[in-house]
Amino acid sequence: MKIAGIAGSLPSRFVTNKEVIDLVEYYSKESFQGDLSKTLKMIGRLFDKCGIESRYWLANGEKPMELMEDAFYRALAQANINKEDIDLLIYPSVTRGFTEPANSTFISKALGLSCRNFDVIDACNGWVAAMDIINSKMKAGEIRYAAIVNMEFGMSQNGPIFPRSYSMHSSSELAYKFPSFTIGEATTVTIISNESPDNFKLTYISRPDLSDLSTISLPDWQQFCNDADIERIAPMGGKYQFSSYSAPLHDIGIKEAVNVFNQHTVSKDDIDHVFIHTGSPKMWAHGGQLVGVADKIHHIGQRVGNIITASIPFGIIDAIDQGILEREQLCMGWAGSGGMVFAAMTFNF
Repeated sequence: MKIAGIAGSLPSRFVTNKEVIDLVEYYSKESFQGDLSKTLKMIGRLFDKCGIESRYWLANGEKPMELMEDAFYRALAQANINKEDIDLLIYPSVTRGFTEPANSTFISKALGLSCRNFDVIDACNGWVAAMDIINSKMKAGEIRYAAIVNMEFGMSQNGPIFPRSYSMHSSSELAYKFPSFTIGEATTVTIISNESPDNFKLTYISRPDLSDLSTISLPDWQQFCNDADIERIAPMGGKYQFSSYSAPLHDIGIKEAVNVFNQHTVSKDDIDHVFIHTGSPKMWAHGGQLVGVADKIHHIGQRVGNIITASIPFGIIDAIDQGILEREQLCMGWAGSGGMVFAAMTFNF
């Protein structure tokens, strides 16, 4: 299969690290026990360590569905097809409005599509998982064109992050709240054709033993995991709140990211561009140095923040816009996500 069209949008509100730190101060000043000033400085140092400098959030009046629809029709124009040609739509985002029915049904309704549609949930690896499913269906001759719609808009008032993650009681909460401060928002649409059925190669490492490290849990979540999982999840559990333990995620993530790259058995010399998950640009840069592709990584995370499942497709879009990515160049998608799942994917663009 081949990427026939790809487009995306960032919302218009540009948010610096200082603005995030100011928000943490505002929402924590009444509840914090200890030296808040010292903790705010610590957050600044953690931003320096991970490499994120800014992110984009929805401005007043901006609507995610409108940004998504605009991206869809731009991607459709690139693919030079009609929307009626699409046989499958997958929604693989972490942020969503519905668990019943599939969020994809509302996307399809908005776009005027009647094709088969469903959601895929695989944490930050969602876009890669959706590509894998589509790849299998295209190899089987079941579909001609498919669309992946990513909508990562998690910073709305009383959503999974804001303001609860920004309201701190002690510096110890940074262990699982800091990743909330890195989140950006974005939408992407990828349209895939069944051309070149052997174009994509995928390799995974799964570590479900680490599934409690990064969660957004629902009410009664304790009924759906073992007792051993409860301790880590409990501080933010049960109220659709994002909780992510950055230190072990980083330490394990760099190791397994290198492992999945090496297991992928594609020569680093053949790779033209590497597109990564945007959670920690400096971690991925270090991983790139370890495997010898640091100079091929296209970094966007320092500017857009952690845009979750939209990371790799938006990196591709950005490289196209900059005139860096050309057709038939060999690309790698390199991701790590909650779960934990690590993926390496190569394809000729």
